[in-house]
Amino acid sequence: MTETTDATVTLTQFTDPMCTWCWGSEPIIRHLETVYGDQLELRFVMGGLIEDFDEFYDAANDISEPSEVAPHWREASEHHGMPVDTTIFDEDPAKSTYPASIAYVAARQQSRDKGHRYLRRLREAFATEVRNVNRRDEQLEIARSVGLDVPAFTTAVEDGSALEEFREDLEETRQSGVRAFPTYHVKGPDGERRVSGFQPFERLDAELRAIAPSLERAELPQIREFIDRYDSVATQEVAEVYDLSYGETRQVLESLVDESDIEGEKRGNGYLWMSSSEGESR
Repeated sequence: MTETTDATVTLTQFTDPMCTWCWGSEPIIRHLETVYGDQLELRFVMGGLIEDFDEFYDAANDISEPSEVAPHWREASEHHGMPVDTTIFDEDPAKSTYPASIAYVAARQQSRDKGHRYLRRLREAFATEVRNVNRRDEQLEIARSVGLDVPAFTTAVEDGSALEEFREDLEETRQSGVRAFPTYHVKGPDGERRVSGFQPFERLDAELRAIAPSLERAELPQIREFIDRYDSVATQEVAEVYDLSYGETRQVLESLVDESDIEGEKRGNGYLWMSSSEGESR
């Protein structure tokens, strides 16, 4: 896939579809996209969080099996504010994050933008819908939902081309010395920088502006337009972009439910908000 861009700065996130801190970074990414638009090129590199849970141990969080992930997710959610439903770890835990990563790469081969939408839906489905996105039927359903060419997607997954490109991502991650997800690499006219771990908007914004001083912030769209742009948004994403408290955000969103065709859908310990027609299509 070759796509050209006139972006001023490139932001690369080394990431994983099943990493809760990457899911928690979605509000920050959407904030940056909203204020910088086409000036910002966004890349996702799959870092391969867990190849096989039978051989995995996270010493920092004392995690060696899927059932031990749930408390970590709940604690992380209290910090980053994105909704999670930890029953996935009781009902259908994933034994690896590689199959979902390969599926994202297959989507990325068709279009950068559709790849981004696909990755978002992978994260959303796993974190909030109790769906094991390693399963082929789930991957195909998400592919259809974001408008991918499903036969081409299936071919890329089955013929090894997506796997080969995923391995290139793993090598880029290794060569870059990445040890934590997410990790960010920013590149612009005045140089390159790297930041590791979950970061607030202010930190990433400062890094971007340091290497691209000419960046210009766009005026924020109306919240209704923001929801339409992304199909679905979490309460925290609106709070982040519009600098509102969680309570203020809920009031605003509830008023939109009353005034238009926006609906809120309970997801785990939080809500996602979308147009009624979008909700019906899921």
